Amino acid sequence: MSERLGYDWGPASAARNIDYYYKRTSHGSTLSYIAHAGVLAHIDPEHSWERFMVALESDVGDVQGGTTKEGIHLGVMAGTLDLIQRAYTGAEIRDGVLYFAPTLTERLDGLSFPMQMRGTPIRVTVKGGELTVVITGGFSRPIKVCLGDEMRELGPGERCTFKIAPERALAGERQGST
Repeated sequence: MSERLGYDWGPASAARNIDYYYKRTSHGSTLSYIAHAGVLAHIDPEHSWERFMVALESDVGDVQGGTTKEGIHLGVMAGTLDLIQRAYTGAEIRDGVLYFAPTLTERLDGLSFPMQMRGTPIRVTVKGGELTVVITGGFSRPIKVCLGDEMRELGPGERCTFKIAPERALAGERQGST
């Protein structure tokens, strides 16, 4: 692929580009922290988390000096939820399967949130080095859930718990991505 770009592109290229642009970013909008946290989530999870926390604190701490009294910054709040679901738990649907590739699990310990897949209500919990998925609806269709090499099919009222491998939690690697 890099030959089509007209220049070399390798494993260090993304990190160099991110560093280059980060130094030139003014962060004039709190959405900037969401964008940077998302880009860094699987390359540099700790720095991603720092930016996530700035965005999360933006309304609570009124970091822009008085704008919170006008209302919350809905885009930033939605972005923080998206980071939790897609970047940090690694939730992704491919080929009809709900995949997880969690990162920063020690920071997410105790997290539990609802989501839906194909109309099926689900509860996802990260706790104690495990990721648990529960189908919460009684009249739901079965779904397939995967973490790493382990795939399970769940029907109404069923649950499964996956052990999160420490190296996956630290590296934030995405299983099955191309």
